[in-house]
Amino acid sequence: MSSGKPKRVTISDVAREASVSIAAVSRILNNSYDGFSAREETKQRVFAAVKKLGYRPSRAAVRLATGRHHAIGLCYPVYDTLEAPIDTSSLSQVFRHFDLMLVQHGIARCLKNENMDLVVMPRHASRSIPELINQAQETVDGLIWINPEDDSEGLEKAVESGIKLAIVGASPISGDFVSVRTEETAAGRMAMGQLIVCGARRILVVIPETRKRDQAVLERLEGVKKAVTDFTDPRLAYEVAYVPTDAKKLPTALARQFEKGGIPEGILTMGEQLPLAVLQHLQAAGIGVPDKVRIVGFEENLTFSQSAPQLSGLRYPTEEMCYRAAQMLLDFIKTGTHPRPVYMTPQLIARASCR
Repeated sequence: MSSGKPKRVTISDVAREASVSIAAVSRILNNSYDGFSAREETKQRVFAAVKKLGYRPSRAAVRLATGRHHAIGLCYPVYDTLEAPIDTSSLSQVFRHFDLMLVQHGIARCLKNENMDLVVMPRHASRSIPELINQAQETVDGLIWINPEDDSEGLEKAVESGIKLAIVGASPISGDFVSVRTEETAAGRMAMGQLIVCGARRILVVIPETRKRDQAVLERLEGVKKAVTDFTDPRLAYEVAYVPTDAKKLPTALARQFEKGGIPEGILTMGEQLPLAVLQHLQAAGIGVPDKVRIVGFEENLTFSQSAPQLSGLRYPTEEMCYRAAQMLLDFIKTGTHPRPVYMTPQLIARASCR
């Protein structure tokens, strides 16, 4: 009596449909020829048979045949406890997880085309880097490392381990790995230029003190400097202020900065939560935006469009960066040769705070 379950398609079925040997199917599908050469017409027959029958090779069989896991790991930083539920009452938490969804979707889109799995491997203080690297070596063919500046020492250990790596973001180290990052100097120039074009001449650049030495921030400041030199207005000047990340301390730090240097005509922030915090402080002090102060922020998220007035910002192509990183990592795994770094440019979204 039939169980009603459809019969699982095997490699033998594909071989029979394509009129080739099982060994030929295995080599063609796994790109493992070992001196074996198949004509293009034979390859196309095998691919057509796979599509017609809906064949999906088992992970165990692929690993035995190729020595690969057929999976890619995603390594990203987690700042809260791994066991704690997502605090949906916190906007910063919600948007942080929304950004992670873009990261995962970009990678998953690429891996789907290759019939590969995505394994999530979060970085957290309670989990040692050697432990994470050991897991990666045993379960995946390569690792996509998000936010490299979050833990440069851990990144160095990952590079030294020899595992195939794709790094998304401004890398503080060099090595044999795939690199997809943004043109931060161009981004800094673009953001500062927007403030200048909109009439700001006394500009304050606000940076979280914890990111003072970030490679991305240093490159952005180079872009800020270039934007200023592009203009010949003698009134144009800017100052850099490093502020606490603690939301309770930020208003006091900004108030002191304004007392010391006066209220600026423009503020450029380099932290994903800073623009909204700066806007709220200005409004609480009765300082109008954008009639008195114009604001542009980096690392745009949904809070930028939900504030009143809406905030101008630099939008990073997060999903596409991760899609490209996954593509390049797969090529790196197959060929053993890491490609040249790829640079992408953020997009300036001009809204009411500086338009």
